[in-house]
Amino acid sequence: MVIDTSNTVKTNTPNSGRAAAAAGNTRADKTQAQAGNQPSNSDDSVALSPEAQNIGRLREAIDNASGVDSERVSAIKQAIAEGRFEINPERLAEAMLAQDELLS
Repeated sequence: MVIDTSNTVKTNTPNSGRAAAAAGNTRADKTQAQAGNQPSNSDDSVALSPEAQNIGRLREAIDNASGVDSERVSAIKQAIAEGRFEINPERLAEAMLAQDELLS
């Protein structure tokens, strides 16, 4: 590989590569910043799907739920580490189906 040290690339030409792209980005950033300072006259709106609304309600319920039972978490961690934690597949399946019904 040969490196050209003569630096013959002119930075003021429109096809000068990265320099032009950087200059273009700077102008675009300034335009966006100016547009952000002006009030918007558009009538944009957002409508959430029923699924998204359900997820939002679930998130609020989680955020408002009481704290974590750290004693129970510690006991489960210890049981897993010792290999005595047993999973009841039927109970797990029922819980998963109940969660699915919440999202439906």
